[in-house]
Amino acid sequence: MIKTHPWIGGTEEEYETQHFGFGAQSLKIAVRQMVEHKIKSGVKDMESYLQETLDLNDTDKLTLTHSCDKLIRLYCDRAGPSLEAIDSEIEKLLQIPPNVLLPEDEVQLEQVSDEEYQKLKEEVALLRKRVERGASLEALLSADDEELSSIKNVCEIARKDMEILDLLQKSCLKNDVKMIKNATEFICSTVPFLKKSDLIFGD
Repeated sequence: MIKTHPWIGGTEEEYETQHFGFGAQSLKIAVRQMVEHKIKSGVKDMESYLQETLDLNDTDKLTLTHSCDKLIRLYCDRAGPSLEAIDSEIEKLLQIPPNVLLPEDEVQLEQVSDEEYQKLKEEVALLRKRVERGASLEALLSADDEELSSIKNVCEIARKDMEILDLLQKSCLKNDVKMIKNATEFICSTVPFLKKSDLIFGD
């Protein structure tokens, strides 16, 4: 019954809530609800007392109820100006001056100038370039590692082939045909483009 503005929140309400535990809007709504509850409960208690103490018939009881309801509406309407004055006092009490900061907002005291901001941007750009160079260097080193691994594999294969060739040479000097055949087949197995049909020896 009492006119109450809806809660809309906002920055000031949020800041007041962080500082006091409640905001001005919330408190004004709570005060109106409390006043309306007090008016209703007081008038209804009076109505109950009159119905119990007076010898009323049903018509009188109905008239009493209607009269009490009208009295409640009248009290609520007349409470409007007083509640407006209370609203103003609440706003004055809970209004946080612009120079007051919450502990978690004290970091905002350190304002950053344009020069400092530009310097920070340059530092960020420099760090970004360092990260990019680091990534490029890592990719290059990875490629070098792969290339070195390939070279090592080739060298290992060449070393084994040289050993087999040495063995072939010794076998030729000894005219050991079976050993020459086995060595040749081993070489072909390590070289993918040679086939068994290319051997000079048949089964």
